[in-house]
Amino acid sequence: MEGLHFYILLLILAISLFNKYVVPKIKNLPPTPPLSALTVIVNRCLFDQPIHRTLAQIASGHGPILLLHFGCRRVLLVSSSSVAEELFTKNDKVFANRPKLLPGKVFGHNFTNLAWAPHGPLWRHLRRVSCVEILPFHRLPAQQESCAEEVKMLLGSLFRSRDEKVALHPLFLDLVLDVTMRMFTGKRYCRKKMAKADDVSQPISLLDYATRSFRMTTGEPDACYFMPILKLLGMKDLEQRCNELQRKGDILMDSLIEEVRTRMLSGEKEENVIEFLLARQKDDPKQKLNKLYSDEIISGLVMVLASAGTETTAGILEWAFSLLLNHPEVLRKAHNEIENYVRNDRFLELSDLEHLPYLSCIVKETMRMYPVAPLIVPHESSRECTIRGYNVPKGTMLMVNVWAIHHDPKIWDEPMKFKPERFENVIGKRDPFKLMPFGYGRRSCPGKHMAVRVITLALGSLIHCFDWEGVNNQKKVDLTEETGLALLKAQPLMAICHPRSDMVDLLSEI
Repeated sequence: MEGLHFYILLLILAISLFNKYVVPKIKNLPPTPPLSALTVIVNRCLFDQPIHRTLAQIASGHGPILLLHFGCRRVLLVSSSSVAEELFTKNDKVFANRPKLLPGKVFGHNFTNLAWAPHGPLWRHLRRVSCVEILPFHRLPAQQESCAEEVKMLLGSLFRSRDEKVALHPLFLDLVLDVTMRMFTGKRYCRKKMAKADDVSQPISLLDYATRSFRMTTGEPDACYFMPILKLLGMKDLEQRCNELQRKGDILMDSLIEEVRTRMLSGEKEENVIEFLLARQKDDPKQKLNKLYSDEIISGLVMVLASAGTETTAGILEWAFSLLLNHPEVLRKAHNEIENYVRNDRFLELSDLEHLPYLSCIVKETMRMYPVAPLIVPHESSRECTIRGYNVPKGTMLMVNVWAIHHDPKIWDEPMKFKPERFENVIGKRDPFKLMPFGYGRRSCPGKHMAVRVITLALGSLIHCFDWEGVNNQKKVDLTEETGLALLKAQPLMAICHPRSDMVDLLSEI
């Protein structure tokens, strides 16, 4: 009997090795490095290394296009600009689907919102509404004014905290969400008191929903997707917590939509997104657009744009300031550029940004070094396709390692160094497959232009109005990264601001 067991185990091992190393060659699949999944797990558990760095190490040793196996799922890993270019130019539509991950089921209203809907009529409608009808709102004069007002409020808050240690990330979160919500509702909401994380009976603010849902999506892997047997074993804690958070989020959004609807019925007219979308419901006598502009669709659009854009935009601002504090010569050069153009008798305005090329270089270099989405949100192939001569099966998850591309020494000189000057001679030129902080193609971030404008205006205003220093006599800001799927700072940035003497009068008026 013992001999029989030995031969069975030997047969299982032979079949496993055959499937792993022989079948891929027969089917002409991309190469699969040995022990790749184990390497990811070991580096994550033992060395606490962010997954984008681990995947970059695997790719550097085995090639720019690999087929990995995470549990029972195939994962296509792309780590070079040239492969990404072929992927997004020839197979963008094939990879326009999303895998059925838990965040899409819960936060995506069962895969029906902009971020998680499969490629099809509903997704095309949501994408068109977002890009053509919603996001252009941020270019309207009233919205540009509100953005400038929110930045001034940030400056005023810092002025009142001058010469004291300040945690910048919460202030950046407030700024970004207030800009977003003024565009969507005409009001700010993020400074409402938050419920405690473990208090399931209390409502939450939109900021709390946005940050928690983002952290659950990027910080806690959906293990049951890769190993479905775990769900049968009762591992549903993450799903339960996501459902509870989403229940509160739905209640919150319903109240916001009703508030705007009530203002509309009372005759108040404002330029905001929810009012515009509700008007599309009202102006449809044949009810053809009811499903396309339902309250649930409107709620989903607001929630996904708020949750996806808040932490990421605030994260880029925090990385930019951390880099500037570590490179005072860059900070001085940026201030000189702003002061020479704007002077000191007014605040920086959105219309000034096109005349401040070095400030734009700083933003680009920050997004190159620390793309907040170092692995673009996963895609999934809707049919079999060919990339670099390899066959990629239907249903394969796609992960593009943007961080690896942004740090590729073949396309970037000294990629680990912060050098905004590298972009000085390429302003206006585009090579989108070398710099992809917002992804590329059909599934790229629709709010990228709005995010860059808010980041650049806020960053430039903080440079213009204050002198900055680190805390506790630290010579360098700690640039350690969190280990989740999002590239955020592990240690929140603390800094001290001193109002510039020639800006005190302006700041005191806020």
